[in-house]
Amino acid sequence: MSEGWLDEVLQSFRESTDGLRDAYAALRREVLKLNVELEERNRNLRRTLREVQELKGYLSSVLESVANGVVVVNTEGKITIFNRAAERMTGYRKEEVLGRPYTEVFGADDPTPILETLRTGREIGTKREVRAKDGRMVPVDSSTALVTDEAGRKLGAVEVLRDLSEVRALEEQLERSRTLAALGEMAANVAHEVRNPLGAIGGYLELLERDMEEADPKRKLVRKMAEGLARLDRIVTNLLTYTRPLTPDLREADLREVAEEALRFFQLGCDEKVSKKVRFSLEFSGTVRAYVDTELFQQVLFNLFSNALQAMPEGGELKVRGYKDGGWACLEVSDSGIGMTEEVKRRAFDPFFTTKAKGVGLGLALVQKMVHLHGGEVSVESEPGKGSKFLVRIPTLR
Repeated sequence: MSEGWLDEVLQSFRESTDGLRDAYAALRREVLKLNVELEERNRNLRRTLREVQELKGYLSSVLESVANGVVVVNTEGKITIFNRAAERMTGYRKEEVLGRPYTEVFGADDPTPILETLRTGREIGTKREVRAKDGRMVPVDSSTALVTDEAGRKLGAVEVLRDLSEVRALEEQLERSRTLAALGEMAANVAHEVRNPLGAIGGYLELLERDMEEADPKRKLVRKMAEGLARLDRIVTNLLTYTRPLTPDLREADLREVAEEALRFFQLGCDEKVSKKVRFSLEFSGTVRAYVDTELFQQVLFNLFSNALQAMPEGGELKVRGYKDGGWACLEVSDSGIGMTEEVKRRAFDPFFTTKAKGVGLGLALVQKMVHLHGGEVSVESEPGKGSKFLVRIPTLR
């Protein structure tokens, strides 16, 4: 009886062991299955995260590449996105503004469009000015919109800024060009009307001087009148040159030879006292050739030399430098004179603008016109007390 009981116990143990073994095997299979599913889900998650990162990087690249400034604020009005164009426009670096309240960076306009959009949800488009880091006000075309998630919950607001500085500058330039064109037309009409009486007066002065005795003291007065008349005639001639259409006779030339000849003739015509106080120099880097109208181009240089000389009443250095820069033939005329203020520099090429007591203000205006006729451009760098440098650029020969 005890042996039968033991057999039963052993049999029951074997059955339990087999059951546990089967259960363990089933559990192991289930664990393996779960591990496979988990690994697949992990792979999908990693792929999704990678795609999200790639998409985020792509969107960031797009955001940084757009020409317009983009500023995003969160629901608290703090800046969370500030792209490269916004940095260029305002002078702020991204690191300086992220996390700061919008009004702390740009000031609190009444109302501030992006914050108004954040408050009301209303999109706003307007032209306004944004305060840059250096304090200047930048004209912009501003448009705002609300930022929401897929469920429509408010996340913040975005403002897109288009810099209108160039547009405004072009509008001002166009307006100035119209004014100058009207002024030039009026000046041309006046010059034509004045030239005939000037010619008659000059003829009478010649007759008057011829009838006077050589020792007559009044001959000096007549000569003075003739000199004044000659100056008026030069002014009229310059007016007509500025206002009438010119067609340059462009021919291939070595700019070094053109500049050397212009400088030589200019020095010959200078007052001896003046020329002794001024050091003239000419320097060229290699051969610089271009298509120029020699007569007009030498007039450009004469006017620049004359302007430089007048800027150095106590003497100094007048330097001419020539070189090639890409597709441009460049000539620099610099002086060590009194220099210009920003206002004078801005208006330097305007006709009839002058800072000289006896000037008419056509010298640099003629320079600009003649350079433009050569398909080039002229600019000036100057600071008060540090002299001026005029840069003439015209297309070079390859």
